[in-house]
Amino acid sequence: MEVFLQALVNGILLGGFYSLMGMGQNIIFGVMNIVNFCHGEMLMVGMYITYVLYTYFGVDPYVALPIVAVLMFGLGALIQSTLITPSLKTKSFTNLLFLTVGLGLLLTNGALVIFGSTYYKIITPYSQTYIPLGPVTIALPRLISFLILIVVAIALFAFLKYSTTGKQIRAVSQNPIGAEVVGINVKKIYILTYGLGVALAGIAGSLLTQFYTIYPTAGASFGFRALIVVVVGGLGSIPGAFFAGIFLGLLEQMSALFISPSYSDMIVFVTFIIILVVRQVMILRRR
Repeated sequence: MEVFLQALVNGILLGGFYSLMGMGQNIIFGVMNIVNFCHGEMLMVGMYITYVLYTYFGVDPYVALPIVAVLMFGLGALIQSTLITPSLKTKSFTNLLFLTVGLGLLLTNGALVIFGSTYYKIITPYSQTYIPLGPVTIALPRLISFLILIVVAIALFAFLKYSTTGKQIRAVSQNPIGAEVVGINVKKIYILTYGLGVALAGIAGSLLTQFYTIYPTAGASFGFRALIVVVVGGLGSIPGAFFAGIFLGLLEQMSALFISPSYSDMIVFVTFIIILVVRQVMILRRR
């Protein structure tokens, strides 16, 4: 029972990162209708920024969060305004597909050139601090990171639902032409949305640095899981993305516990395929 409860807690904590990645991917896909295939690489960039700030400037990873968020937002806004906006005018999914995949390769190889293939890890004075909670034990950095993830998710939901800019983002996601007719600057909203999605990926990467190894291809698996979260949680649903991420983390941990850790990735992929097939069947039946 103790092993099961520990796996349950670990799954929830891991799922929080999938949730944050999925929310970033969801907001980009929901507004601009493009799949950001370099989303995982954005997480990797956030990890390296945190590593540089901590190693060379002594900035604690949690203190570095606002800096990482601002820098990643700026990177996303720059990419959107200079590369993705011109590609959107072509209305070609293939162009956007190759563009985002190419950006991911560029970021990965750029990190490889700058930092090499060395695996890095951030170790803080509290990295090995553990909190016993009954039959389970939680690492302090994981607990703090999860609480920050919840705060970010609530803040994002409130921003999109109640703020004027958030309402404009939702209006553009529903009908960009209609939004432009009523005076909303759609191009500006696209830049803001992509920057926000990239910032969320950067925050997730920054929070991961204390218990995950930093290397150029670190974001690949997280990027794919972000797509799964979008599909499972529903397009444009921030609460859906949050709970889908938790579900994915629990699925991964439980499959590793009851079957084998080596099969956990395969089970995640099979589950993803089953969900896609079931949804397609439901759509066809409705028609």
